[in-house]
Amino acid sequence: MPVTKSSDSKFIITDDPFFEGKIADYSKKIKAKVLTLNELDQIESDSNGRIAKVLFYISRYELETKHHEIHQFLKNHPTIMSNFIVRAPIDYTGYIALNIEEDLFFTNVPDDAPLIFLVKALANAFTSLQMVVDKFELQKRINVSTNEISKLTKIGISLANEKDFTKLLRDILNSAREISNSDSGSLYLVEKDERGNPRNLRFKISALDLNSDEFILPINKKSIAGYVAFTGKQLNIPNVYELSGKEEYKFNSDFDKMSNYYSKSMLVVPMKDHHDEVVGVIQLINRKKNFQTKLTLEEMKTNSILEYDKYSEELVMAVAGQAAVAIQNNNLVHDIETLFEGFVTASVSAIESRDPTTSGHSFRVAQYTVGLAESVNAIQTGRFKDVHFNESQVKEIRYASLLHDFGKVGVREKVLVKAKKLEDYELDLIRWRFQFILKDVEAKLAQKKIDYLKKHGNNGYPEFEKSIHLEYTLEKEKLEEMVRVISESNEPSILEEGNSNFLEEISKMSYHTTDGSQLNLLMPKEFGFLSIRRGSLDFDERREIESHVEHTFQFLSKIPWTRELKMVPAIAHGHHEKLNGSGYPRGLSAVEIPVQAKMMAIADIFDALTDQDRPYKKAVPLERAFDILKMEVRDQHIDGDLLDIFIGSQSYEKILHKR
Repeated sequence: MPVTKSSDSKFIITDDPFFEGKIADYSKKIKAKVLTLNELDQIESDSNGRIAKVLFYISRYELETKHHEIHQFLKNHPTIMSNFIVRAPIDYTGYIALNIEEDLFFTNVPDDAPLIFLVKALANAFTSLQMVVDKFELQKRINVSTNEISKLTKIGISLANEKDFTKLLRDILNSAREISNSDSGSLYLVEKDERGNPRNLRFKISALDLNSDEFILPINKKSIAGYVAFTGKQLNIPNVYELSGKEEYKFNSDFDKMSNYYSKSMLVVPMKDHHDEVVGVIQLINRKKNFQTKLTLEEMKTNSILEYDKYSEELVMAVAGQAAVAIQNNNLVHDIETLFEGFVTASVSAIESRDPTTSGHSFRVAQYTVGLAESVNAIQTGRFKDVHFNESQVKEIRYASLLHDFGKVGVREKVLVKAKKLEDYELDLIRWRFQFILKDVEAKLAQKKIDYLKKHGNNGYPEFEKSIHLEYTLEKEKLEEMVRVISESNEPSILEEGNSNFLEEISKMSYHTTDGSQLNLLMPKEFGFLSIRRGSLDFDERREIESHVEHTFQFLSKIPWTRELKMVPAIAHGHHEKLNGSGYPRGLSAVEIPVQAKMMAIADIFDALTDQDRPYKKAVPLERAFDILKMEVRDQHIDGDLLDIFIGSQSYEKILHKR
């Protein structure tokens, strides 16, 4: 049957052999292709994937005999919009009993009706179908737009929450590919020089090979990515192999050759920050009909690859904008973390510089504690098998350990670095006092010699002089012995019982000088310090040293820690607490002490024991350090299970080896 050409997928299905002749004068107005019922299959091929508007103009007999066939056809072709005009009397209602939906019937037109009536019915029926199609298309666009908006929202949330920079870049590229149905793509970042000016473009990742080595491109108009970075303008290239040659940029086909790939359509967009500066470039390759479809090399050369339309450009630009913000935020967070890391390191170094003998202590305690935390993460049995520290919590432990002694900034330096019970000048004062006494003894004995000579002359003087010399020698030895005991007692080691008793005797002695005044050999304050049983600090000084924990807590509590690091003050506050409640500063019980603080307590004691020789103690061997720590467990000071993990993991060996 001859057909009428149609440009908008309009079809009339009829069983009237004279239909085309009847409407010949109105064919331009109707503009529909005329087919018979036997030619229904042509509709799909002739409509080229578009929604087809089909009008059935058939007799009631044909309708009633072939309605099952028509119903099945419409069911199998959901992209066909149809209406029925039945060649029957106006009062015909026989279609109601058929399987075809009632709302598909437009009207009845008797065969003897005027031609103009038929033409108007056809025109009105197509108008009605067009309204249905328009509604369908509008709803489709609404659904697509809603879906894309939802995707963009999810992409924005995902990018904003991602902290891993490498994964962030991968998510950016994959999101841009998915929302534009791109088969492949690459991502580049702008690198700046010391002055903050763009220096080059660095390739970061490719959708085909996420492990590709990085390389750099100059930011100029010679390459496609360089052109976009230089100009800040997007490029939409239908076929990179069909560039005219007049463009300022060129396509490098080496990548295709090396990867056995075929790049065709390409969309390259800049990622711009809030200053409208380009921070990177997203390069998308080969738009497909369906993102999940896997294309062969030969298919990439056919019309299976689509051009990027305007809508795709807008969607990708939206992703690029979100990506730029995410990259900037990630860089900002990294800069803040680097800044804070520098502040912490500088602060710890400044505090430890006040006491060079403990230099490096805080850094080592942090390494030991983090190593213990990682060992706890690895165990599968025991009390701590369900305890796990995530990356943020490990960082929290590290900061708390680094800053656990920061409160020493509030301790007087003379107390902080006090190596012996008396300061050097105080011990020198005692020595000068005894030297003065010895000189005074010499003066007294010399006066005795003078008095003897005046009274007796040389008679018996040699014997008298010998007795005076013996008396001087005995007094000198006695004073020297006192000075020796005082010097030994000044050491921070455990005070021997004999020295302790002798010190008490010395403290009660006084000396009458030649001018008649009375001089105490030891002042009460001096005796008090020298009588310290162990260490170099008296009770008040010990309390001052212990107060550093409270100073640390007060200082750390003033820092606006993030949610991931909010436990830093509490962890540092508890590193001198003991399981039996005898620790300080709050005397917490075992259940009240954070497990992180219990771990730090072990690390703190271990480093104090194994650290290099200090003025007041010697470093102990490793096995001896473990024995002392086990005694601390027996005394209910530290956690035995955590100590077993610490010793068993041997994570301390790397730090000891480095030291």
